[in-house]
Amino acid sequence: MKIGIVGAGAIGGYFAAQLVEAGYEVVVLARGKNRDALLTDGLTLTSEKGVLKVKFAGVSDSPAELGVCDVVLFTVKGQSTDQAAEDMRPMVGPKTEIISLQNGLYGIERLAAKYEEGQLSPGITYIPAVVEAPGQVLRTGSLTRTVFGPLHPRDTALHDELAAALQKHGTDAFALKEPMKEIWTKYVVLAPFHLIGCLTRLPVGGWIGTEEMQDLFFRAMKEICALGRAKGADVPDTIAEKQVHFVKTTANPKTKASMLEDLERGKPLELESIIGWVCRESKNLGLESPIHDMAYALLLAHKDGHP
Repeated sequence: MKIGIVGAGAIGGYFAAQLVEAGYEVVVLARGKNRDALLTDGLTLTSEKGVLKVKFAGVSDSPAELGVCDVVLFTVKGQSTDQAAEDMRPMVGPKTEIISLQNGLYGIERLAAKYEEGQLSPGITYIPAVVEAPGQVLRTGSLTRTVFGPLHPRDTALHDELAAALQKHGTDAFALKEPMKEIWTKYVVLAPFHLIGCLTRLPVGGWIGTEEMQDLFFRAMKEICALGRAKGADVPDTIAEKQVHFVKTTANPKTKASMLEDLERGKPLELESIIGWVCRESKNLGLESPIHDMAYALLLAHKDGHP
């Protein structure tokens, strides 16, 4: 099976390495210094388990050179979705499976506007990882939970095969016949976590300790619960209640939102795809989202990096 990686950053790099170890033919769409490093030295994945070095069957900035794949793993940042989705067309044939592991719902909706929905499989991953240098990925925690499955019910033999292969090589991957409920469950937490992290400039331990911030977190999550229900998803408010308790009692206090890390480094933000999407979709459905609206307005000047 030939697997293409579109988005060879921390998450794409992690899965690329795991899939090579699992014995698949892996090709990577990459550009600039990252492409050069992957071509010359391959990818180095460092974790608490040690150092894994892999080489790929192909690395190129030309999708046509990489050719049609059986599976494309789509892991670009939200702001790069539309361009990357167009760029990868030469890698996608009529039977190519597109598995998206992006944050939020924006990406899968954009892919659905460009490709057959019967080819699309949304998913989520909780793997903490960063790019230390071109071609070098560091997994910063032990969590590896990942789920994915078809956008609409269909045969899942390919999903089952990939999940089993990843599990064998240390990733807690699960193929779900209906993944959208778990994707919404993560999104309820994701957008509020990002917006509070960015507005406070603090890791979770710096803001979750007061009743005022717990209430703000809860109300922001309820905005997304309401949006999910309006869009036909099973998203009860009890998710918000459970997540406040989890973050208070269990979450690593040093955990930072990836959007905050991008903000601190002056990089472009996934603002439109994570927070702006909530604002726009809520307005379109006649709902109010005052916390997300405020955060979007305050962070807009940073959307493209340092203002």
